[in-house]
Amino acid sequence: MDASAVPSIRQRLLRNMVLPVGVLAIIFGIGGSFLIHSVVSMTQDRLLDAALVSIVDRATGRGTTNLDDTVARGAIEILSGEENDRSAFCISDDTGFQRGDAELCALETPPPPTGTIMHVPADLKGNQVRIAMTTRTVEGFAHPLTVKLAETLNSRLNMEARMIVVLVFFEAVLLSAAAILSYLAILRGLLPLTEISQELLGRASPGAIPFARIDTSRVPEEAIDLVSAINTLMERLDETIAGVRDFTADASHQLRSPLGGVKLHLELLARQAVGQDDLLSTLGEAQNGVTRLQRMLQQLIVLARVDAKSGPLDLDQVVDLGRLAADVLAEQAPKAISQDVDILLDAPDEAITVTGNPLLLKEVITNLVENAIAHSPAGACVTVRGMMDATTGTIAVEDEGPGIPEEERSRVFQRFYQITRGDGKPGSGLGLAIARRIADLHGGLISLGDAASGRGLRARLSLRLSQAKSPD
Repeated sequence: MDASAVPSIRQRLLRNMVLPVGVLAIIFGIGGSFLIHSVVSMTQDRLLDAALVSIVDRATGRGTTNLDDTVARGAIEILSGEENDRSAFCISDDTGFQRGDAELCALETPPPPTGTIMHVPADLKGNQVRIAMTTRTVEGFAHPLTVKLAETLNSRLNMEARMIVVLVFFEAVLLSAAAILSYLAILRGLLPLTEISQELLGRASPGAIPFARIDTSRVPEEAIDLVSAINTLMERLDETIAGVRDFTADASHQLRSPLGGVKLHLELLARQAVGQDDLLSTLGEAQNGVTRLQRMLQQLIVLARVDAKSGPLDLDQVVDLGRLAADVLAEQAPKAISQDVDILLDAPDEAITVTGNPLLLKEVITNLVENAIAHSPAGACVTVRGMMDATTGTIAVEDEGPGIPEEERSRVFQRFYQITRGDGKPGSGLGLAIARRIADLHGGLISLGDAASGRGLRARLSLRLSQAKSPD
């Protein structure tokens, strides 16, 4: 299953919090729309009623001979507005008498009750209108008069639209505020989990203890079981890795003595086989194999010691990288001479002082120099350069060998990873892994690049300079 398809806890919580608010907003929006319609209709109907009463009062006061269009002028002024609604009125009785708009009088409507006002919707001249009508007994008329006043719906609809827009705006603001506040609340609520994640990610940083228990005192109740399971898993991983590490260290130590004995016997056999070229060649290959195996065992011991952080791993000593490089070159000189490789140290007179463990840092430089010598052709030169700037001390080892392809440079730091080469020079696959592990332990950086000459490989070890003076 694609992990990207699984929503995060933040997304789930946000959705579960905002969706109900959105549903409530829709419900309140629908209810608000009905309320707006009711309020607007009631308000406009009251204005329509007031205008109708005004017409009735004017008709009553004028008598039978003066019922003309002027009776509606004051009423129409009551209804006039910026929406330019159109109004019409009519006065009629059962005998066919009528004044005002003939179409309105002819419009079939339910008979209004006497003395009260009734409202009905209708279609007049192609327009939707609201009609207020009443029946009154007026002095001077033999029959009761039916008075109707119709108004178009522009003002009503426009007023409802404006109020609904305001309602929608405020609901949108409310929903946005709810989403933002919910998201902030979720972030704050998940902060302990975020801190735990950062702590676990920090276990990969140099000097961190990868399998230390997570403190559950600051873990929320809902995550206690998860963190406890993680702590249990870490304890089991620590025990398993510690067992493998102890076995590796013990096996390496146990094999050192037998290998030393094998190497000694091979040397004795070589002395006795003087003049037997085939046998000497075979014994030489066996000696080289034992030597490589001894070196691998030594590297395994160093790796186990560094991983376990046991023993005298004092990382606070003041170390001169230039002096360490000179010591390594002196030790590697016989090997370089046997392979017809020149070695050169280019370091400043001033000490390159860093803080760390001299034995471990010497192991890093030894691995880099050994690799450079091993993969350099006859007649080549291996140059070890010491450099420093305001904050960093660097040892760079350059060779003239085949180098490492750029796409492989990140992988060679993996344990037991080896590049397939055509030179037939095997390695253990541990040297660069040990160098990277020790550099990480010291908070430093080890990197690979092209040599300055354009031919071969440059390996750089960079460490922060110490503020203390170099040892004498």
